[in-house]
Amino acid sequence: MYAPPQSISEPPALVLTARQREVAELIVAGQTSDQAARSISGVDQAIAGIQAGLGVNTVRAMCFRLLALGLLPAPVPCAGPGLDPVTRTAWEALRWDILDVDLVPLAASGGLPDGLQVSAREVTGALDRLTERYATTRHGLIRAGFAHGVLSGDQSVVPPEHGFAAPTPPGVGEWDASPAQRRALALRASGRDTAGCAVADGTTYNAVTGRLTVSKRLAGGVRTHRALIHRALSANVLQRPAPHPHPDPSGYEHTVWRHFALDVPDPALASTIGTHTGLGMHIVHRHMSALRKRYRDDCAVVYQGWRHGVLDTATPTDPTCCTDPAPSDPVSGGVR
Repeated sequence: MYAPPQSISEPPALVLTARQREVAELIVAGQTSDQAARSISGVDQAIAGIQAGLGVNTVRAMCFRLLALGLLPAPVPCAGPGLDPVTRTAWEALRWDILDVDLVPLAASGGLPDGLQVSAREVTGALDRLTERYATTRHGLIRAGFAHGVLSGDQSVVPPEHGFAAPTPPGVGEWDASPAQRRALALRASGRDTAGCAVADGTTYNAVTGRLTVSKRLAGGVRTHRALIHRALSANVLQRPAPHPHPDPSGYEHTVWRHFALDVPDPALASTIGTHTGLGMHIVHRHMSALRKRYRDDCAVVYQGWRHGVLDTATPTDPTCCTDPAPSDPVSGGVR
């Protein structure tokens, strides 16, 4: 489960520059960054600076905090619209600092009155109707939410507990990663490939590739996304999931899984695991295939390894750091 960092509830003091204020006013008013860029240069840099100053990762949470802290003037209150429970819950959830791709399923799974069941499609439909009604974007709905009393400054951007891969806010962790880089890391850790990350983050394939490439350098110069996600979790750049211990810590799957973060090319991973564990290649391939089928992507295998207590800060990414198998370790030729 997600454990929000303590710093997110008390963001550092922020004084907006003239350009940041200009950009912020447009974004809060409901313009996209692309629309704002038509009249102002350096929009992305301004947004990243504001997010870092507020300690949030999403534009929605940025808009909420700007209004909640009085950094931008709150709208004039007006009569609140009659809202059904699903619509109100969806609208209130927009303030949560969680990736857009995970917002809808989280809103659908919690926060509703007891006994009320709702699907992700219903939440999406409610948000779509709100954006159409107010002719704005989802982050533009934040301002309308303040006007109608749905959102208020005493609410928090911290989402309920959840199991999604989550970035930490800027300023948390051992790397000075930007909000965009943290989002890309969290999306990769969730099992999406680079193209899927771009779609989920509303950006381009090249933008995600660039963010991950920079992150590799920040991580100490790793080559693979598997090792990058492991380093990000080790350095607290990504939120570590609450552990659910692996049911068989002495089994072959645990042994193979333990070595999944090795920073070697994908074609060499199986042979490297075999070399350093003493397991036969048929056993290594069988358990690698099972893990990849279960979690869809190697980065998700690494992330889930942290969840199940298989991987931790002591897990190496450098194959030269691996120790030879101890006499009690599984050896080749066994069947499991």
